[in-house]
Amino acid sequence: MKRWFVGGGIAVSVVAAFAVAVLVGMVLGAGGIAVGGTGWAPAPRGAPSVWAQSPSPSPVVEKEPLALFVGDSYTVGQGATSPELRWSTRVAEEMGWQELNVAVGGTGFVKGNSKRDNYPTQLRSVPPGSVDIVVIAGGQNDFKAMRRDPARVFDAVADTYALAALRFPDAEIVAVGPSTPRAIGLEARALDSAVRAAAAANEATYVSLLDPNIVQGGLVHADGVHTTDTGNARIAERVLATLRAGQPQTGARPADILTSR
Repeated sequence: MKRWFVGGGIAVSVVAAFAVAVLVGMVLGAGGIAVGGTGWAPAPRGAPSVWAQSPSPSPVVEKEPLALFVGDSYTVGQGATSPELRWSTRVAEEMGWQELNVAVGGTGFVKGNSKRDNYPTQLRSVPPGSVDIVVIAGGQNDFKAMRRDPARVFDAVADTYALAALRFPDAEIVAVGPSTPRAIGLEARALDSAVRAAAAANEATYVSLLDPNIVQGGLVHADGVHTTDTGNARIAERVLATLRAGQPQTGARPADILTSR
């Protein structure tokens, strides 16, 4: 895989098995906008003849790596006072990436909005092999589905990351786990563990927003669901710290959470 992390992101290579058991929890979700573009400069040519004076080679213009952000309303930046202050844009700016944000509010690995724009649909909205980094974030809108059919959600998480790796084989993948402005329930823990396992299976960098819980207190918007500008800044800080740390992450099975906490 190509390495595009300016601060030294590192991939994991632990293959994790998915389990199909989890109990009830007590959290609701969150809920997407688009921006971006890319281009590459041609290699400079040398002089056409040894008899002619060699021209100065044209400088190669380095283009910023293109980062695709997939997610829900947190990744859209709902709650922030402007798109420039959402966490995804902050991360892209700090890492020297060009941002392509296709997140859609109210979606998840399973859950879609009226257009069924769940995470796999968002991944398919971009041409294969066209980006250098893929960031998949969130999952809290699938908490209800976790209560009803955890196996379906576990499969959807695994399939989404496998799709990202297949569709963008040369891209670096970053897995940002779910978050919640409320008490962390079992479904949040299990879904976060499923994301961590899928990240390990697909050599992605995993970022936890639950350990410690980042969306709480004054960082929660007045709507009680989303994050303020400060909350977006804190999420960005957590993601950046993980990318720059360059430390391997350990995979875990979703059901492990039932016995480890």
